[in-house]
Amino acid sequence: MIRKKLRECKCLTLKLLRLKDNSHSIALGFTVGLLINFVPSFGIGPFISTACAKMIKGNSFAGLVGGISLIWAFPFFFYLNLIVGYLFYPIDVMDPSLDYASEAVDVGVQLGKAFFIGMFINIPLFGILTYFIIHSIVRRYRGTMLAYVQKKWNL
Repeated sequence: MIRKKLRECKCLTLKLLRLKDNSHSIALGFTVGLLINFVPSFGIGPFISTACAKMIKGNSFAGLVGGISLIWAFPFFFYLNLIVGYLFYPIDVMDPSLDYASEAVDVGVQLGKAFFIGMFINIPLFGILTYFIIHSIVRRYRGTMLAYVQKKWNL
């Protein structure tokens, strides 16, 4: 099972490195695909990643790879959105003298606001950082990485 997943990862990496597109388009597609993981997509994230990458003239396959590469980290990104949002929009603690039903709705609205504020801060920050890292890696080391993955990554 693990060997099969590693083989699939190697295959996706090889296909990504062999793309006949410029480094800007690949980095843009990968970044947009990766950033979809900051948004709750309810299982259709890879499709959204591919469509968004194509929409902004990035490489759609790179968008797909970016979308599925960190799909497992969505809970971390969700929590990160809440933490960053909480820094800018602190959530009030519950007052025991109030009605619990209205208080629960109020806390839910506050959590939603904190999440969206954190999401709108995290997406540009991680997007800029990811784009420049992926762009420089693809531009400088594509050939070296391709040779390494083909020859040394034995599965």
